[in-house]
Amino acid sequence: MLHLAAQRGAMASKNRLTVNLSDQEFSALVDLAERAKVSKAWLGRKAISELLERAQRDEQQLPLPLAGVKRGKRNENFG
Repeated sequence: MLHLAAQRGAMASKNRLTVNLSDQEFSALVDLAERAKVSKAWLGRKAISELLERAQRDEQQLPLPLAGVKRGKRNENFG
């Protein structure tokens, strides 16, 4: 199986994503980026790429009850 980035043409388009992190998550991300000598953006892209690859192979059940989400709101009758 081809790597997802190769399938899509690695970095062929520049789509931006904004995420909110807790202070603790951000600090841990900064520390990891410094130790690995990579950017925080690279770590984010790597994490997303790996998640998408696992999902493509059905190896990971997402921890969120996506079936219970409607138009950005969680269905109160679901889990």
